[in-house]
Amino acid sequence: MQITVNDRQTLLDIAVIALGSAAGVFALAQRNGISVTATLTDGQAISYELEDVVSPAVRSAYALRHISPATDIDPAEYKELLYQTGTKRPIVSRPQLDPSGDVLVVEKVDEVLDLLDKKQPVYVQSNQQLTRIFADPFSEIFS
Repeated sequence: MQITVNDRQTLLDIAVIALGSAAGVFALAQRNGISVTATLTDGQAISYELEDVVSPAVRSAYALRHISPATDIDPAEYKELLYQTGTKRPIVSRPQLDPSGDVLVVEKVDEVLDLLDKKQPVYVQSNQQLTRIFADPFSEIFS
């Protein structure tokens, strides 16, 4: 018999669906010549036999309720999900900037904005660029 792997399913997911228990993962791995922790691909066929079934009742319950677990997740996606649910992000050390390097003179910002409003060219004396994102004063104030 065969079962087709869906997106993000692991061999443990397939073992529960096809064999009724995660304990069947070893039979699946041996029968298909793959590792217990192998990454499966969407559409991959996994072979099993009825003699490999561990719990027919669980297998039937999954089939009747159309339960198809898919627990494989990319580490980056997993971390992002954790962060989205309130887990604190690790502190990332940032390189120290050379204070004598390129700086944006704050007094020049108003001057540059005036030139932009007047559609006049702005002569840049820095490697930094000022970009206006909002076109109207309301959006600019409340941004």
